[in-house]
Amino acid sequence: MKNAICLVLFYCCVLGCSPANRSASQSATGASSSSTVLVNVTSGVEGDQGQPQAVDMALKLAGFALDEGRTVALFFNVKGVHVPTRTLPSDLAFQDNLPIVKQLAKLIERGAEVHVCPICMKALGVEEADVMKGAQVTTRPKLFAHIGANTSVFTY
Repeated sequence: MKNAICLVLFYCCVLGCSPANRSASQSATGASSSSTVLVNVTSGVEGDQGQPQAVDMALKLAGFALDEGRTVALFFNVKGVHVPTRTLPSDLAFQDNLPIVKQLAKLIERGAEVHVCPICMKALGVEEADVMKGAQVTTRPKLFAHIGANTSVFTY
C-alpha cells in the first residue's frame, strides 16, 4: 500500500506538476487562466472601530490580483458595507495612499466586481441608493458564482 501511494505521488509530482504541463504565465505567476481572488471586506473605515488600513490593504491586494490577470470580486459585508457608498468621504485615505473611494473606482474600471451584502446593509441602515456607481447589491447566486476550486479568499 505504501508503495502504491508513493508511486501515485511520484507520478503526480513528476508528470502532473511539471512546468512543461503548465503555460508560461501559469508557471510565472502560479495562476490558472480561471483563477479568482475573492476579497472579503468586513472592516469599516470610520469611527472608533474603523480600520482604514485594513480596507486600504484589501484594495491593494485586489489590484495586485488584477495585475496578475486574475478575476477579482470584492465582497463588502458586516461593517464593510459602508465603504462602497456615496457617503464615504472622498478624501478618506490611509496615511499618504490614494483615497479609498478613488482606489475602489479604479478597481471597478479595471474589471473588479464589487458586491455589497444586502443583509448587512439592512442591519446597518445602508440603502441601495447609497451604493456607489459600479458596485452592486449582491445576491447569493452572483456572489457564489465566484467560489470554486480555483478561488482564493482573503479577508480584511
